[in-house]
Amino acid sequence: MEQPSSSSKVTVEYFDPYGVYQLLSPGLLPRLPLRTLHWESHAGPLRSISSLHIDLVPATQELQPPSTLETASSSNLNLSRVKSEDSATSNDDGFRTQALGQAAVERPDSRAGAPTKPVKRERRHQIPGLRQTPYLKIFFLRCDDNETYKTQARKQVREWIKEHTPSAPSTTKQNTQENHDAYEWLIVHVVVPNTAAATQPKTSGKSGEGSTTAVEKTATRWRGGGSTTILEKLRADFNGSSKTAVDRVAQIRIGINDVPYEMLPRVVPAIPGSYTETPQENEAAWLDLISKLKLQILASFDMRVSQYEEDIREKDAQRSLPGWNFCTFFVLKEGLARGFESVGLVEDALVGYDELAVGLDTIIREQTTESSGPQHGGSFLPFTDDLKKQAEEAKAAILKDMGQDSDGIEAEEAIDLQSTPASIGLEIDEIPLNAAKKRYRELILANNISIFDFRCYIFARQLSLLLRLANAWVSQEELLAKLKEQRESSLQGVAPRIPPSPSSNDAENLAVLAEICRRTLDFVASIARILQEDIWASQSPVATKETENDSNVPDPESDPIMAQVVDNITSSFTFATAQQILAQTATKALPIPPSTLAPPSAKIGLDGLEPKAAIPEPKTMMHPARSSSLAVRSSSQEASRSESFPGGRRASVPEHGAAASPFLKAGLEKLAAHRAELYLLSRNVLESVGKEHGWSAGWAETSILQDKVDEMEEVDLANDGGAKSEQAQPSTSLQPTLHGLYSKLLRTATDNEDDFYRLYETLTDKSLRHYTVANHTQSVLACMADLAILKYHLKDFPAAASYFYRMTPSYGGGGWAQVELSMLVMYAKCLEELQRKEEYVRVVLKLLSKAAAEEKERQLRKSALHIGRKGFSDEGSISTASYLHKLLKITKELQHDVQVPLQNFFSRIEVDGTPRYHPDRDSFALRLTLKYLLSDELTVEKAKIKITASSSDSSREIWLETSSPCVIKDGTGILTVQTNVIVPGTYTVSHISLYTSNIVLSYEHSMPTPSIHTIDTFFRCPKLLIYHRSEAFDVRLFASKYMHLDKNRFLELELSSGWNDVESGELHIRAATAGLRLQTSEVSLVNGTLELFKNSEAGVVRFGDLAPKSVAKIRMPFNLEHESNDVSLKLELSYTTNKGTFFFATTPTMSIMLPLGVNVQDVFKHKALFSKFTISSSSPSPLRLLKTNLEGSKAFEAQCGVPLSNPIMIFPKQPATMLYKITRMPTGPPPSSPQSKNTKRVSLSLVLHYVCLEEEIDRAISQSLEQALQDTLLQPYARLIIPTVLSELRARLSPYDLERAAVLSEVTTSAVSSVSWQDHFYGLGRHTEDNQDIPTLLANGLQVWQQKTPKIPLLPISLDEETIAHSRSIIIPVDVPTVTVVHTADLKLLDTLPLLSNTAVAAVNQPISASLKIKWTRHWDSDIEEDSHRANDLEFFYEISSAADTWLIGGKRKGHFKVSSSSSVLSNLSFPVVLIPLREGFLPFPSLDIKPAPIAKVIRPISKDGKDDVPKKLNITCETDYKNVGESIRVISDAWKTTVSLDSSGPQGGAMLLESEWSGPRNEMVDVQL
Repeated sequence: MEQPSSSSKVTVEYFDPYGVYQLLSPGLLPRLPLRTLHWESHAGPLRSISSLHIDLVPATQELQPPSTLETASSSNLNLSRVKSEDSATSNDDGFRTQALGQAAVERPDSRAGAPTKPVKRERRHQIPGLRQTPYLKIFFLRCDDNETYKTQARKQVREWIKEHTPSAPSTTKQNTQENHDAYEWLIVHVVVPNTAAATQPKTSGKSGEGSTTAVEKTATRWRGGGSTTILEKLRADFNGSSKTAVDRVAQIRIGINDVPYEMLPRVVPAIPGSYTETPQENEAAWLDLISKLKLQILASFDMRVSQYEEDIREKDAQRSLPGWNFCTFFVLKEGLARGFESVGLVEDALVGYDELAVGLDTIIREQTTESSGPQHGGSFLPFTDDLKKQAEEAKAAILKDMGQDSDGIEAEEAIDLQSTPASIGLEIDEIPLNAAKKRYRELILANNISIFDFRCYIFARQLSLLLRLANAWVSQEELLAKLKEQRESSLQGVAPRIPPSPSSNDAENLAVLAEICRRTLDFVASIARILQEDIWASQSPVATKETENDSNVPDPESDPIMAQVVDNITSSFTFATAQQILAQTATKALPIPPSTLAPPSAKIGLDGLEPKAAIPEPKTMMHPARSSSLAVRSSSQEASRSESFPGGRRASVPEHGAAASPFLKAGLEKLAAHRAELYLLSRNVLESVGKEHGWSAGWAETSILQDKVDEMEEVDLANDGGAKSEQAQPSTSLQPTLHGLYSKLLRTATDNEDDFYRLYETLTDKSLRHYTVANHTQSVLACMADLAILKYHLKDFPAAASYFYRMTPSYGGGGWAQVELSMLVMYAKCLEELQRKEEYVRVVLKLLSKAAAEEKERQLRKSALHIGRKGFSDEGSISTASYLHKLLKITKELQHDVQVPLQNFFSRIEVDGTPRYHPDRDSFALRLTLKYLLSDELTVEKAKIKITASSSDSSREIWLETSSPCVIKDGTGILTVQTNVIVPGTYTVSHISLYTSNIVLSYEHSMPTPSIHTIDTFFRCPKLLIYHRSEAFDVRLFASKYMHLDKNRFLELELSSGWNDVESGELHIRAATAGLRLQTSEVSLVNGTLELFKNSEAGVVRFGDLAPKSVAKIRMPFNLEHESNDVSLKLELSYTTNKGTFFFATTPTMSIMLPLGVNVQDVFKHKALFSKFTISSSSPSPLRLLKTNLEGSKAFEAQCGVPLSNPIMIFPKQPATMLYKITRMPTGPPPSSPQSKNTKRVSLSLVLHYVCLEEEIDRAISQSLEQALQDTLLQPYARLIIPTVLSELRARLSPYDLERAAVLSEVTTSAVSSVSWQDHFYGLGRHTEDNQDIPTLLANGLQVWQQKTPKIPLLPISLDEETIAHSRSIIIPVDVPTVTVVHTADLKLLDTLPLLSNTAVAAVNQPISASLKIKWTRHWDSDIEEDSHRANDLEFFYEISSAADTWLIGGKRKGHFKVSSSSSVLSNLSFPVVLIPLREGFLPFPSLDIKPAPIAKVIRPISKDGKDDVPKKLNITCETDYKNVGESIRVISDAWKTTVSLDSSGPQGGAMLLESEWSGPRNEMVDVQL
């Protein structure tokens, strides 16, 4: 059988007639392999060969040394290297003596591993590439002196060259074919020490070769013999004379220490001046030899490649010609590929085999499509003899077991299947992909090969090349074995001259290993079909000679026994192939995690490392090493099988203590993934074989867990269909058999059920761990599911539960719902057996959720096909009845609630958009419709929902709850939840909770983002508008109508009981405005009948009973830290009636802005004070002033001129004015008395009664709406409609509309005609009686009301006591100003001309005598503090002034006077004044200004008690009542002559009036000098 090479190795043949190779090999072998070779390809770039191994083989010994030496052989012992086994058995040291120079006639053991018989010359085949020929032939020559060279050596070398070198180049076809086995030759002269040749230098001094060294050139002329050395003679005789001749001669000198003592010549020639080789020269000689080896081998390889490529091109061009044979072409092209492989160009060799594989597929495909006739490309065997033999033997064994005789196999050929399976080739079948399994190349050349063998051979060759590319351990160990064999062929006991070259320890190429696994997966898929077709073809009548004339032979495919045999052989081949590849691609570079399998016992396996259930590596997979029966039955086969497979395998799991790779290697994930697929392939084969024995891995039982669905059955419409089907069934059922299973591991694993499950688990776990490294998450989960199902099937519930726990959370996606349901059922069963209640609850809930999801999906499919029907069907789903019952029973015992999403069991929840209000009760209810997905009845003990205000500024929540348990069945459930809490506003359902046996089914609904594309298919809830019915308990906020600016303000709360008979209540009041302080402890009842309880808790008002339809009003004071126009309160009312406790909450807002403003202006007189009050509106809304009154005090009284007879309308730009006269009471206390110092007693109060126009409009609109809604279906919505209409009307009325309403006393409703009322009432739902949309009804009703009342008159207002009592009132404190002294001044003219009118007349520029009369009073001095100035006189000064062009004032124009503190002193003073008018016309009197004189600060000494008695600063004020204000004097011209001096040199430097003559009765001259 062929032993193909699987490493970069070429054959070098050596001819060693003198036996010197053993002396040369210690120095040659350590320098091998050849490294760094470069070959120039003819069709590509330069190729580099990193290392080239040489296989040194001896040649057939045809030339013999001279006969004179042969006689000595009888007296001397031959020295040859024997095998190490022979040495060990015969106690020989491995050496034999031999006379130097004697030829080794018979040296069969000259190298380790050589054949035991002499090598014979093979005849060259006519098809090149069929035999392995040497690339180089070497002649090892020993010539000790020149004389021997002349007489013997030259002739011997010449004869060898003549025999072993090709003839002269020729163009004949025969010589051309010689190039396929082209080779070069080389002569190596081996110089032995202690000889004459050893004393010669390499060259003599007269040689001019460049290879001579400087030492040789300067050496003394050699004195022994001729003039030239032996080396020079060899080069001159055999190198050729041309300049391009190749040097084919090398010389190696053996050191004296490198030859055993017994082999040294005994006589040493004494030659003076002998030559001694230095170590540098010895190394140069070896380098020269290695260089010549490289050159000659590459030259041979180049010639061979050129010839092969030329022949391949020629054969390929003849492909279309008749008679072209693919097998011949294959052998030729494979020869080129093997040539590439031999020199290490593995990639080129692999390309060649890939092309051949494609070519084979093409030929097979062409022959398949061709019609009958001669097949193009050659014919192939229809079947494989080996497969046929295996099938027939297996069939015969089965028939024997059945008690029948075989028809096609003789009795003596029966096989004892209980014996060692070597007789049927089990050893070979363990490695199905082996190129050395048969003489494939000879079979191919002879066209005697089947397609199955052809494909197996090609893939085996591809596999070996890929393993070399990957630097796999298989190719490495084969190479190391060969190197060891060569080194053992050297002399033992002689140390090598140099250390051996280090072996290559390159890392394995994981990407190429992954490619091997990938190709194997593709190969197995195709070869299995070919194998089956091959066996069936061997059983056809054409192939069976015994049945050629038998027409009753049944179709082979109808033979159930043969079908079983074919399946077994196919399974065995597939399993063995996968195991072989797993063994060959195993590497330590894969960081496989530790096994997840728990050892069932503490026993250690036969390998001493792994426990019984640990995952075996590929070697262990091929040779089971367990302590179970599986290992016992296969132990006898392990030893023999381990020898047939080269080398031991490497564990794919890193050894203990080995450091993991710090980085991810290229191709690591792909390799792990493909190896995992191979493990799964092996497991699938095992599973298919196990099915025949009735063993299941558990997946088949998953379908039993589901409810059976009526399946449709195919019916043959032919009448005899039933009879035919009955005839097709075999009469006897076949028992499972192991015959045909030639894989030892597969055969042993299927021997019993325990081993089957153990191996199944092992393969699955290995695949899982490899997928983990490959980062294939889904595949890991799939493997984990397989292990879980297996453990469940084996009733190993703890292990199954652990696997289910890890993989079920992520197994449901990707359309595996049914599988996940089945696994959850099994998981629940495990937990139930293990009594793990908490986990059981969790898993069963998930199971029910998945079952519900499946039912939902089924309903969606039915709805899409429009074939849905009412109710729900459990057809095709898993029954959950028992699980739900058990679940509720267990959860009832739990101490905590189990939260479950509501959508797990329900497909849709719909909330009725109509809140249902209860009659005679302040409560409402909502109805929910739930679509239930499970088939069981679900009892809901309690249901709660939460509705949340949809406005962003409110966080109000209302909880609604069922009043009694309810049952959900038949797929639909209706729940009614209710509450006694009323908080008006717009709400949405945000939370739903169902309670049953400590299980809480909840759903949290978040506010959806506004998007038209967002559709919630699970939850549907419209907006819910919760309103306050008109008959319900109500709380309203008002600002107090009575306001006193000098006291606290009040807020009023009106409590209206409606139809409720309130027994007790509690009102929580909180401020919703920043800075608002409420004084709830001072709450008082304004009107109505209500008992208020005292309470120490702030913000809480408790009250007693309140009859139905009663109204009570309370008020409470408040204050603000900073001014605000509006205040808001949070009111929460809780009250109890005979129907329960109810709750109402609202947040009203009220404007507290003062709608009017008042300004006052005071005028002091000697006896009275006149005050003018200006009343204006502080808002755009007009006011209606009904009554004003200035109330007096004990010190003062006020009088008004004419009282109001009709209301006065005050507009924002048109205020009203009221004038009051204030006098001191004659009976009141004097100003200096203590009673007059009390401000509260002396201040007055301005009382204003008014009505705001906005309030009148609101009252008119509210009354109109109440009349329109009375006795209609919209009456309960009055409290919702009226505030909405008023709010819209206020927002749309402009200041002009308000003024128009004030003038016309009517308001128009056209402002609200364009309002979309439905938007304001959206969420009320539909009317329960007539199912009408309530927002539409309200909108239509308001439109009708607006059309009927386009104008609403304001209610008439009269000035009667009732109207004033119900109006708003404000009391403004008015303080009388305090003045120290009030002066009354009167400027009287003494000599003016009397006229008929009251106006005085004076002449211009004429002096007028006048008298200024001043009187004072301290009547208005009512300072509450004790003033020191009352005990002292007060000093004032006056000044009369006017414009410079109006009056010239003379006399007592300025002066001061004192006001006495004594009231007995006369208070009238008179001061003379002269007035001269300066221009004509009506001139006003000069102005008068009286001011208090400044008071000097008095410094007093410090008192005795140490306090500084600093007097207080006196605040003296005064008012002047100047009676001449507003009076004027008529000035006329009365001058007759006037003399004026214009001399500028005068004393005044300007014009000067000299004289003036009057035309009046006094005609006298008056000189006035200015």
